[in-house]
Amino acid sequence: MADSAIELTGERRETGRRPFHGWYMVAAAFVVMMVGFGAAYSFPVFFEPLASEFAAGRGDTSMILSISGFLYFFLGLWSGTASDRIGARPVVIFGTLVCAAGLLLASRAESLWQVYWGYGLGVGVGVGCMYVPAVGVVQRWFARKRSTASGLAITGIGVGTFFGPLAAHELIVVTDWRTAYVGLAVVVAVLGVAAGAVLVNSPASRGQFPDGADRAPGGAEGGPSLSVGEARRTFPFWMILVSASAISIGLFVPFGHLVPFALDLGLSPAEAATVFSGVGIGSIFGRMALGPVAQAWGRQPVLAFLYLGLAIGFVGWNFATTFIELMTFSIAFGTLYGGFVALSPTVLADYFGVGHIGSIVGNVYASVALGALLGPAIAGYLYDIFGTYQWPIMVGAILCLIAAALIVLPKSPTAWREARFGPAQD
Repeated sequence: MADSAIELTGERRETGRRPFHGWYMVAAAFVVMMVGFGAAYSFPVFFEPLASEFAAGRGDTSMILSISGFLYFFLGLWSGTASDRIGARPVVIFGTLVCAAGLLLASRAESLWQVYWGYGLGVGVGVGCMYVPAVGVVQRWFARKRSTASGLAITGIGVGTFFGPLAAHELIVVTDWRTAYVGLAVVVAVLGVAAGAVLVNSPASRGQFPDGADRAPGGAEGGPSLSVGEARRTFPFWMILVSASAISIGLFVPFGHLVPFALDLGLSPAEAATVFSGVGIGSIFGRMALGPVAQAWGRQPVLAFLYLGLAIGFVGWNFATTFIELMTFSIAFGTLYGGFVALSPTVLADYFGVGHIGSIVGNVYASVALGALLGPAIAGYLYDIFGTYQWPIMVGAILCLIAAALIVLPKSPTAWREARFGPAQD
């Protein structure tokens, strides 16, 4: 809190030629998210081995991802607040160790419910303590370059989504799914703890200002910050929250079911893993390329465009029948999903400032938890009943259209802040 107040005073500070530590924060957040989501989003390649090992239907198997996804978004509510109060470093390191422990427990499971406890609970709690705190740190270290920095940091999710499933598939082929979980646990523990130890909550604690400037940001990039309670009493907060909730139900269906969908079409396990890796490829592109686009065109309208694109993409997925068509969908989906994840925290910072950004992001991401819980599980149970993914896919498309309409209802962040606080002073 004290750091945030210092950053908004307009005070000048001589920084000399010292390196700007913000880019270290970006690199550390990148690694944290790469290993966390690499483990989380490797789940699709474990889907069939787990279903076969425990003679489980797709609904019951999907519950593993549903539990995990629900927890790592819902716990952002707690981890964001905790990182605002005690710093991101201890929260992220704790999450990393819990994630690794969960993977080890899953590797020793003798029944499906033990995988629920290991992967579902362990990875869910772990990633929930890693993601929001790391994202929040980057928001504080940048103002003018916030979209670009956030996009680069969150590209770690895309890299993890690309390499995690491919690495897990190779480990499963060479050894088995249990050994693959042990390998992931080691990578998460070693790299995650090392990266988490680098995180520092704000530039003020290092005698610097956002973007490496010699004074605090002014104009639209600086100004007052709202508390969580104040943000909750605003129209933009609820439109952002409800729109994120709407898209999340369909958003998590590919993470649980794209690989089984590909196998149903007759693709090999290697081809199915490659299809899912396309989500990671697109995600990397979306996080890196859409940040500068949003900086130029406005983050709010670009976010609406991404929601609309997701709706169109789901319709395309519903009619895909070949490897090429599925790869096209997975890369497009990854691009749009990656842009959504990168831009959502920056839109919140645009409206409400960075003083309580971890808590505010956590509140919004907690709303996504419901979709993460419902989407994969409902899609799996509907498949068990009807033998098709058509209904969950098309419902996802409709909800994305609703989200696109909701996100453009509030005034732009600049206009809204001027109406609330008066014209910005540079």
